[in-house]
Amino acid sequence: MLKTSLPTPAALIDRSTLQGNIEYMARAAKRAGVQLRPHIKTHKIPEIAFLQLQAGACGITCAKVSEAEVMAAHGIRDVLIAYPTVGIEQLRRAAEMARSIQLTLACDSTYGAARLQAAAEAANVCVDVYLIINCGADRDGVEADEALDLADCVRSQPRLRLVGIMTHEGQVYKQSSREQVSSLYHRAADDMSILADTMRKEGHSISAVSMGSTPSCWLGEPHAGITEWRPGTYVFNDLQEASLVTELEDCALTVLTTVVSHPGPDRYILDAGSKSLTASSHPIHQFGMLKEHPEAEIVSLSEEHGTVRYRGPLSIGDVVEVIPVHACPTTNLFSHVYVVEGDEVVGQWSVAARGCVV
Repeated sequence: MLKTSLPTPAALIDRSTLQGNIEYMARAAKRAGVQLRPHIKTHKIPEIAFLQLQAGACGITCAKVSEAEVMAAHGIRDVLIAYPTVGIEQLRRAAEMARSIQLTLACDSTYGAARLQAAAEAANVCVDVYLIINCGADRDGVEADEALDLADCVRSQPRLRLVGIMTHEGQVYKQSSREQVSSLYHRAADDMSILADTMRKEGHSISAVSMGSTPSCWLGEPHAGITEWRPGTYVFNDLQEASLVTELEDCALTVLTTVVSHPGPDRYILDAGSKSLTASSHPIHQFGMLKEHPEAEIVSLSEEHGTVRYRGPLSIGDVVEVIPVHACPTTNLFSHVYVVEGDEVVGQWSVAARGCVV
């Protein structure tokens, strides 16, 4: 079947670009001397996770317990949940998973550590733990000068094993050049390496020093002391990544959409709105780029309509591909994706962890 014969809107994954991205990051991690533990929140698809593992990933990273459950049910045995899990039901389910897979949980508070301990004790398991450290993104994470106290707290919990520290240098997305991305990455890596050494001197067995963002990892620059990368978006890439470190040709995910209306001389309507493209916007490309008409502008989205401003050669009935601004929420909008090679549809994968927000 030709991809242009698919009902739209539809999510497409170019298989050769996908495989190229997976292999590129695997090589970059190997050169940098780090383990690769990709974040599956971008794709939520077990088949892709297995491709990443086959390319050399040591395990996977998930954002939520329910994501991890899906991946474990499909046979993946080494999972990090890189999120401060504190809910009683989530912790009960996580502790149950720890009976059958290698599960690592994360925390950034004494409250969280106590909750992890209680859940592990109730399930009669021991759980590996990463401390989440804030290195400038100002999201979750304990400050470096408070990390030793939290590490001591975790060590005092008999069912918890402190094995690593992790951060997400998300501040790199606010930069505008590769040089700025590199500088911020190495600054955060310095902070993490120094903290890990300090914690080891205090008797903590820190084996993993984990970082992760696609822009910094895509650069492939080694840093002494960093042992693990957790990039996610690289598997597909998107306009956000292409504005920093990648190329448009590296974008494996597109949304196939049809021009359904031409109500004005420079206005066209796509059948892909915010329920297909998400409301993420880009300072240059706004709500996505038409692959075949990069000069066109998707200027607004409602739920089922994408409004394009363009005076070029578009017509009602044309089927076009949109490169999304942000791949991660885009995938989560579809129950399945079509795998394509060139113009041919060669497969279909379920987005098995779609909607896993618990």
